[in-house]
Amino acid sequence: MISSVEAVEKDGYAAETINLTKIYKSGIYEVHALRNINIKIRRGEFLAVAGPSGSGKSTLLNLLGTLDQPTSGRVLIDGVDTSRLSGGELARLRSRKIGFVFQAYNLINRTSVLRNLELPAIVLGIPTGERRRRALKLLELLELKDMAYRKPTELSGGEQQRVAIARALINN
Repeated sequence: MISSVEAVEKDGYAAETINLTKIYKSGIYEVHALRNINIKIRRGEFLAVAGPSGSGKSTLLNLLGTLDQPTSGRVLIDGVDTSRLSGGELARLRSRKIGFVFQAYNLINRTSVLRNLELPAIVLGIPTGERRRRALKLLELLELKDMAYRKPTELSGGEQQRVAIARALINN
């Protein structure tokens, strides 16, 4: 039996929103961050989200990344309606299908660059040899292989950003 998270991928979209709306309440005020947003993102497609401060960019990305719930509407990841998933199923979906590159990078400074890359793969239960192979390959692709055993604080801002990108890609 295939669980809802492991649904067979069809020719559909990697991510889709249907009438996505998010309203934040602050006392008696309501802030409509998003109203009826419909987006279809194909596999392999890149999408840039641009707009002025306060226009809902971060809200949209948090909803697409299943870090927040919409007020109304739906988010589908590989055809799976995320509103129908339990907390555990959402966590599995995120670890298998979604990678995050945070604005502040969120690297763990007390451990090596290599270990930072391996952490999402550890959470997913990927065997040591395979996760090490993936991490080293990503470091090589991003021209950071010589930095593998350094701490993030020893890297430049641009190098830290590339480590964060590699970490987002390791499970994919």
